Amino acid sequence: MRQIVRMPSLANVTAGGTATLNMPLGRTYEKLVLRTSGVTREQMKDIRLLIDGKPVIEYESAAQLASINSYYGRHDEAGFVTIWFVRPEMNALEQQRVTGLGTGLNGRGVVQTLQLEIDIHADATNPSIDARAVQSSPKPLGVMNKLKRFVYSSATSGTFEIDNIPKGPRIAAVHFFKADDDISRVEVEQNSRKIVEGDKGLLQYMQKEAGRKPQGGYLAVDWLQEGDLGQTIDTNPNNIQDQRFRLTLDTPGAVTVLVEYLDGYNGI
Repeated sequence: MRQIVRMPSLANVTAGGTATLNMPLGRTYEKLVLRTSGVTREQMKDIRLLIDGKPVIEYESAAQLASINSYYGRHDEAGFVTIWFVRPEMNALEQQRVTGLGTGLNGRGVVQTLQLEIDIHADATNPSIDARAVQSSPKPLGVMNKLKRFVYSSATSGTFEIDNIPKGPRIAAVHFFKADDDISRVEVEQNSRKIVEGDKGLLQYMQKEAGRKPQGGYLAVDWLQEGDLGQTIDTNPNNIQDQRFRLTLDTPGAVTVLVEYLDGYNGI
């Protein structure tokens, strides 16, 4: 049965502190809704979800999290931000629910601790964060959305190649963030075979055809545009020995890469 559950109060919700939510165990998490005041999304930094002390979800800020939600067409509203565990943009109900964050059932896939941590910038004024969760019936911890963040920097414009994104789990999407919003082309190559090749205009046009809402500040490569988890790409090192993401940058600068993996707890 689906329930909306009030979470315990977050500890240390103070300017310059790290707010912490110890999430109750037993049921399956579909999403976590944060209601905020006295703190902007940009001031909510380094959002991370930890299972038994291991980070499995990482966002640079609540602003980045909200941008990803908006890209997928999930509802967004000032004063709220949602961490999704299920994937409502999938076509089949079973695929929507498969990544729900189970915390254990009958001794299988049991989570010991589940924590959310948020660094609050020192400029926040009287910050407040209240959390509610949508939960469903218990299940073991299994396949989940993992979001991993990697930061690179290019001293020059032009082609910038990334060849060390960790492999192993299947990848659902990769989001390339750049402050100047001037990543103009992306190629993805596996074992010397191009599997994605397109400029920004083409990639975003196709994303819009699929109902996505491309956002300013980043360019996505999205394998879930058909609403089918089966279209995620294999990165198992036994099958994929070489993998490269080749970006065209119109200006030099830092590039933050947010990778959406489908993985189990023991993966990356």
